[in-house]
Amino acid sequence: MESCMRKLVNILILALCTMVVGCSDDDDAVKSPELTVISTEAQFTYKGGTGLIKVLATSEVEATAADSWCHISVSGQDISLSVDLNNSISSRTTMVTIRSANEKKEVPVTQLGDTFICTLKDVTFAPAGGDAAFSLDTKRDIKVTVPQWITYRRDENQIIFTAPAIQDGGYRTSTVVIDDGNVAYTAEFTQMNLNGIYDMLYTNNGKRYAALCKVESTGSANVYQLTTNGMPVDASFLATYNEGYFIISFGQYLGDISPYKVYLCAYDNAGTLGWGTTVQYVAPIATDENYNMIFVFADNGTWAKQHVDGFYYGKFTGTPSNSTYKGGYGTATDIVMQTHFTENTD
Repeated sequence: MESCMRKLVNILILALCTMVVGCSDDDDAVKSPELTVISTEAQFTYKGGTGLIKVLATSEVEATAADSWCHISVSGQDISLSVDLNNSISSRTTMVTIRSANEKKEVPVTQLGDTFICTLKDVTFAPAGGDAAFSLDTKRDIKVTVPQWITYRRDENQIIFTAPAIQDGGYRTSTVVIDDGNVAYTAEFTQMNLNGIYDMLYTNNGKRYAALCKVESTGSANVYQLTTNGMPVDASFLATYNEGYFIISFGQYLGDISPYKVYLCAYDNAGTLGWGTTVQYVAPIATDENYNMIFVFADNGTWAKQHVDGFYYGKFTGTPSNSTYKGGYGTATDIVMQTHFTENTD
């Protein structure tokens, strides 16, 4: 009986081994893929361009694109892409289908829409004129609106505006627009020439007078020399232009009237005067309907607890101070400068 049992066990073990060996022999080996995408360069800006898809294949490779704006050429296992310009504001995607033997892969190709980027901003041209260039990154059809005194040209990814020279005392400002029908960029282009002869209107002892004032550029940017004829004291002094304002600062030395030194002082109609160099009398740049310059001067808050109403021509024995102050040569208040057209100001 025991012998029979051992025989039965041996038979079962042999059968089991046979089954294991049989399963191992019948198990197919894992096959290598016939087509593998190794790398892709398939993302484009609106400008288009070229890209590349690299594959590993065991057979000949074929590739097609679903849309005509993506062009395909195959060389061995390299698939070259050539993408057209996208004039639309919308992005787009197409699929490239790659086949080799019985394998198929799909690779997306994406392209951004035309973004229409422009750096246009406000410009103030010099009296002599010149160019102002801005980047313009778009292939869309655009409309550029400019005034008659401005010309422009396109140069690769730039748009360049040109202004001619402007005459003395001239002023002009216009809006420039770059528009594609959906997005618009706007800016103000301004050109002025402060140089020239002006009427300087002022009040003295309750009466209104008119003098002449010659404005000339100096060697420093935005700094001008003003020379008057017909004011209580005729002399030269400086003014500056800054962000649309013509600014006169006080405490300026005007010259000698023996035995005194004359300084341009701030005057308050209450009878106060000051010679601090930080005190200012300012006028916004303005024009009439014919673009003739008009400067209406006013207080700008730089004289603490006082109000600047105009000029006082102070006389001093030295650098302005309470101890050197010896009176003055008169006042000129409520000052207005305007473009001069006549030979005299009677």
